[in-house]
Amino acid sequence: MDPLGGASPAMEILRRQMAENLARLRGSGLATARQAPPKTARAPATSLRQTIARRIGSLDRSDPQFEKRAAALLVESILVETFGEALINDPGFRLMLREVTDAMTAEPDVVRELAALFAELKDSPG
Repeated sequence: MDPLGGASPAMEILRRQMAENLARLRGSGLATARQAPPKTARAPATSLRQTIARRIGSLDRSDPQFEKRAAALLVESILVETFGEALINDPGFRLMLREVTDAMTAEPDVVRELAALFAELKDSPG
């Protein structure tokens, strides 16, 4: 089950971009196989969706960079959930995050999907 519901086209592009960037980082030696194992359990009260909604909700929607910042928080939250918090300390993480976010926000279809997701997250309880 996709934890973010109706955003499956955007999520598929994100997953593909993340996989490509992680493979490239590993190939360049910036990411190592010694990273902390992925998280397997999450406190029942805090789902990935709730975490993303809270983080994006803290952004100023009138900021001209809102969409890009929200996309970056989305990507970062998914990567950390998938690969563990140790990823944040990887030297190539911020570069990869920026590249994935730039790729996503350069695609008009993805931008529309993200805007719909952000609106849904804003209106959802939790």
